Amino acid sequence: MEKNQQEQKVIMYPRASEVFVDERLVCYFRPLLTFSHLHEGSVYQLHLLGTDGLYCEKEYKHAENNFFGFRYVAGKYEFLGNLDVFGGGNVEEVHAYLQADFAQNKQEYLKDKVTLKAYKERIMDGLAELADFDVDYYVEGFYSYEFTKYHYELTGEFRHVTELTEGWGHDDSDILIDQETAREMSGEFFMNLQWNVTHDYGIEESMVCGATERFRFMAVIGGGTVFALLKPEEQTVYLLEYFS
Repeated sequence: MEKNQQEQKVIMYPRASEVFVDERLVCYFRPLLTFSHLHEGSVYQLHLLGTDGLYCEKEYKHAENNFFGFRYVAGKYEFLGNLDVFGGGNVEEVHAYLQADFAQNKQEYLKDKVTLKAYKERIMDGLAELADFDVDYYVEGFYSYEFTKYHYELTGEFRHVTELTEGWGHDDSDILIDQETAREMSGEFFMNLQWNVTHDYGIEESMVCGATERFRFMAVIGGGTVFALLKPEEQTVYLLEYFS
């Protein structure tokens, strides 16, 4: 997908300052894209986020089973859940370490088409003493996201790291899944809602506004579709990462 194909519909890789009230959330929720949604005359800027490499190890209201609630505050998200849902590891420190390395070496990574496997072999030793949680999958999600994003910012072409470094096939389908299709795709989740979430959020399929495939931005092995649900009467946005 070329940058100008969908620029009227979505903003790819929005800045953390445009997405979060508290920008520190970016190491837990990676901004994938922003799209405009019109509801009863009001335009909402909805952000689709990915948590690739982190697992919901506990359950809290607004943070359970890859279902997260955010207060919508002037176009930004304020997290309503508890970050302990991810197990309480030193995610911010690990993210800062990875970010510093990528900022210093990203030109080399792109020029040499460094694969995910080669990157992990290079970076994991430095994380061995720093990380206090299992970072293997987090590192995969980080590199996949940052490499794909960096290439997009330089070229305007949305091509996954596996396509660029390993010759995987190119996916040229629309990155934003429209509302009607997204609602159909979320049907299974709502059919089994009582088993998918513990708390009662008063949500229904009609609140789904759009979606995207998470693996196109992050680790392919992670899979999953990210849905945005809007509850305007409470100024709340729910994000669901669903694995069918």
